[in-house]
Amino acid sequence: MNKHAYLIMAHGHFDFLKELLLCLDDRRNDIYLHIDKKAGSFQSESFSSILKPSRLYFTDRLDVRWGGYSQIACELLLLKAAAAQQAGSYTYYHLLSGSDLPLKSQDEIHAFFEANAGKEFLAFDREVSPQARERVSLWHFFRESRSSLAEPADHILTLFQRLLRVDRLKKSGIEIRKGPNWFSITDGLVRYTLEQEAWIQKHFSHSVCADELFLQTLAAASPFRTNIYDETGKTGSMANLRYVDWERGDGNSPYTFRREDREMLLGLPHL
Repeated sequence: MNKHAYLIMAHGHFDFLKELLLCLDDRRNDIYLHIDKKAGSFQSESFSSILKPSRLYFTDRLDVRWGGYSQIACELLLLKAAAAQQAGSYTYYHLLSGSDLPLKSQDEIHAFFEANAGKEFLAFDREVSPQARERVSLWHFFRESRSSLAEPADHILTLFQRLLRVDRLKKSGIEIRKGPNWFSITDGLVRYTLEQEAWIQKHFSHSVCADELFLQTLAAASPFRTNIYDETGKTGSMANLRYVDWERGDGNSPYTFRREDREMLLGLPHL
């Protein structure tokens, strides 16, 4: 039996999170849950007994800061927790937020991955803008700060570095790639990624929003590149199987689907 690991990053809306977990509850799935350290109201006891066939594992809790390296650290923490299970390797690892829901049944989802075994589902932007490259090529020392001055300080530091033509990547030979951070990837790519943790930390610490850069950059330069389902982006958001509506969002966050969107959503090919 092929088993899958669902890796969930959550920080609130815990009643909704329970609905997500129940949708994933299947003997073929194990679930790894990271709850942001800032979510003081979370009670793990209320989650421990809601799943029947699936096993639920809680990771250590990090204080995840938007745009900071802590977002990457959280993803690596979830990957390490799942990859360390001695019961055997998972066929696929799926990164979700606590605000996601599956659009297909577990039978349909597992059948899809059996039919596409070995493919890596992570999405790539067609181009990487100079601004996106600066997320890593410049130093961003304040992304983990709680101070209200962190954002303006980072802006000022960015301006100075542009004037001085700072480029952390100049001698590295790294070709930065970018895309959504949500993925469904194989055990092979997971273990390869964890082997590169020191390299990831060296090049992506003191960055901004590099959770949208590090895995795409690593995978595109890895032996797993030929297994990427759609590196060119021809299938759009099917490249990572997630449907996210930014057009109806508020500019900072995607659109929150409502009851009237149900039929449209269930008619999508995404998972």
